[in-house]
Amino acid sequence: MLVEYNPLAKFLDRLGHKIIHSPNACWYEVQPRVLLSYPYYKQIEPTEEELNELMKTHKLLAIRFPTMLNNFGFVSNIVVNTNKNYDFNSMHQKARNQTRRALENCKVEQIDFNFLSEHGLPLNDDTAKRQNRESQYASPDYWNKYCQAAKGVEGVTAWGSFIDGQLAAFLIAIEVDDWVEWVVNHSATAFRNKYPNNALAFSAAQHFFQKKNCTGICYGLGSLEPTPDLDHFKQRMGWRLEPVKQRLVFSSKLRIMAGLAQEPILKLIGKLCPQNYKVRKTSAMIQLYRQQTFDVPKEADKQSHVPTEE
Repeated sequence: MLVEYNPLAKFLDRLGHKIIHSPNACWYEVQPRVLLSYPYYKQIEPTEEELNELMKTHKLLAIRFPTMLNNFGFVSNIVVNTNKNYDFNSMHQKARNQTRRALENCKVEQIDFNFLSEHGLPLNDDTAKRQNRESQYASPDYWNKYCQAAKGVEGVTAWGSFIDGQLAAFLIAIEVDDWVEWVVNHSATAFRNKYPNNALAFSAAQHFFQKKNCTGICYGLGSLEPTPDLDHFKQRMGWRLEPVKQRLVFSSKLRIMAGLAQEPILKLIGKLCPQNYKVRKTSAMIQLYRQQTFDVPKEADKQSHVPTEE
């Protein structure tokens, strides 16, 4: 299909994801018959008629998108940085110290996707093992396909943090309008005590703010599962967890399943199958679907605060 020139849309299309447009949003098929809106940093408000038409026309199981706090959905966040003067003073004191040490040990530079295809795979495997989960990025075939899709798109770049000439961490950035989405960030377990991710996030952020003059950097839409360690790292590095709602729309079959499934059983399924991506995500989606409400949480703004100095 033809995809308008948008680096994220073009990359997703090259990777094999179905791209769909509706009156108020852009979507891609993140899993078979499951749509996720893009770009991730945008909060959207599709109409109910629009959502129903998408479900019917494309025979979908589910739709997911970020929206405003006063809309229907479950409480989540988008991790963003809009500080164009981002520097050491933007970070928590402990992160500043770690980042200074990291920059003494690490060399950060842009890398090409042929190099990343060959040298990034062990980092993907390490990251999946640390998080005790399956990862499609650990598949050599998928990772090669991913890198080949990325290298053909202007505005999609890869950045590496090197220690003694070895790749210790990398991230992939995609420019969308005047924003940048950081979509993959993996690292080698053996080098974590030298903080390569600190050096990488700091240096890449300065590049995009100072040289690309971007409006903001999105470091990810809130996961369907808790990610406290990742959130803590990002906040200390100067990003904020912007409170939002995420909306889940289910097909009739999934709505019935969500109504019948008991909370303890869903949690047990997730614990019994921690490495099975589809089982974990489906269990998490059903739990969050049941938590959706129009209520605006009084404490939501506290998620966006950077941790206080220690």
